[in-house]
Amino acid sequence: MSDRDPRPEDTRLTPAGQPLRIVLHTLVLLLWILVGASTMLVLRLLRSSAVYRFPLLFHGFVCRLCGMRVEVHGQPTAQHPAVYVSNHASYLDVFVLGSQIEGAFVAKSEVAGWPLFGKLAKLQNTLFLERNPRRAAEQIEVLEQHLTNGESLILFPEGTSTSGDYVAPFRSSLFAATESSAIQPVSVVYADYEGRPMSATEREAYAWYLPDPKVPVPNRSFVGHFVNALGLGPSRVIVAFHPPLQGGDRKQLAAEAQALVQAGLLERLGDGDQAG
Repeated sequence: MSDRDPRPEDTRLTPAGQPLRIVLHTLVLLLWILVGASTMLVLRLLRSSAVYRFPLLFHGFVCRLCGMRVEVHGQPTAQHPAVYVSNHASYLDVFVLGSQIEGAFVAKSEVAGWPLFGKLAKLQNTLFLERNPRRAAEQIEVLEQHLTNGESLILFPEGTSTSGDYVAPFRSSLFAATESSAIQPVSVVYADYEGRPMSATEREAYAWYLPDPKVPVPNRSFVGHFVNALGLGPSRVIVAFHPPLQGGDRKQLAAEAQALVQAGLLERLGDGDQAG
């Protein structure tokens, strides 16, 4: 934090979505989901290559419904397939990254049972992994087979979501499946809200996390949080692609990727409200 006096935006409350915008955008989203699901089913039946490109359009439109303008720094690697590893603040990260990257997300098995999101994730060929060390080798094989089939993967190696202003340690276990693929670190930064640097309290409207998984946070229901997001004002979300990594020990790769993602996050948060 700066030694200067606190700026007015640093004391703003978590923004509440506008009711009329929430109603309108919810109706549009439900219609878009029907269109998207039908389109994906048809593309799969036709075995069209567009089945990999349509999600970019689908996620991009959802970003617009949430008022998020995605600004891209750098570009995805030309190496294919690739493994994209990113920090994780929210389920909204899926829409943000999904609007820019062709690839399958890797998610915890619990997501498959989430209302609405679970169905959407399955349509996009998301890989669901259990948090069970006994099945680690089996799960690594699933990831390796996916890469062998030529499909890129999108991972959140923190293993949890955060408040969006820091990067938790990357777990190295999943990096064991990336030995023959390029690994591209990616920083997702919730940067501005309504034209000004986003404060920590404003970021609460985007970040979906529990400070302590064992201690529930009041008024943080998934549905309520997402519905509110549909009514928010304009925001700027940065997706920064860093130079790809390849080869090396999985723990070393995880550490290097984490350092790049964290540096990219803090740099683009600027002198706004940061952790530490």
